[in-house]
Amino acid sequence: MRTVIQIYKEGKYFVAIDLITSVADQGLTEEEAIKNLKKGLEEHYQILMELAPKDRKISFLDIEIEKYAQTSSPIS
Repeated sequence: MRTVIQIYKEGKYFVAIDLITSVADQGLTEEEAIKNLKKGLEEHYQILMELAPKDRKISFLDIEIEKYAQTSSPIS
């Protein structure tokens, strides 16, 4: 699965937020923030799957959004 995230620095922490679900996490480095966000997103989707009605079909949809992404400046 691919998603769209944004990373920014807040104080001494880097914050990574998934723009689709609004799930966010932080870390002392960008890499740590992304790693923590990934774990949080896995738990988020696990809970969604557990709560989904069992009598309904679940499918996955791939879409291309890269063409809408803008190049951003480095985090400082």
